[in-house]
Amino acid sequence: RPVRVVYTSAGRPTAALLKRDDTIVDYKLFWITCRNEREAHYLLAIINSQSLYAAVSALMSKGLFGARDLQKHLWKLPIPEFDANDARHVAVAEAGQAAESGAAQELARLREARGQAGVTWRIARRELREWLQSSPAGEAVEAAVARLLP
Repeated sequence: RPVRVVYTSAGRPTAALLKRDDTIVDYKLFWITCRNEREAHYLLAIINSQSLYAAVSALMSKGLFGARDLQKHLWKLPIPEFDANDARHVAVAEAGQAAESGAAQELARLREARGQAGVTWRIARRELREWLQSSPAGEAVEAAVARLLP
């Protein structure tokens, strides 16, 4: 089954892992197929990092509702292709995997506290972004990505 990383076209770069083969990605999300979950975790960590946001935000056009057109600029950045033999890449992938696991637990906690209907995609995105910025998993992502990207 293909593993995909989906990411937003506007706003702060946000990515998620998509493991289901039958899921349709609509026009406001973009996706990339990964060779395996380790490569997907590598990309998740990079796209969700502050380092990437700092690098890409200056390139993104600004509209009435904020930054947009991430898809036009994301892959212009010097993001190295995943190499399982590169210790820096493996460290980023492992940090991304830990962050994905922690985010899943945080989302479950949010749904338990607010009920399924009380967690819209906007609330989930905002709360998970805040969790990532303040959690040890998020700090590990930032440290690993900072060692990777110039």
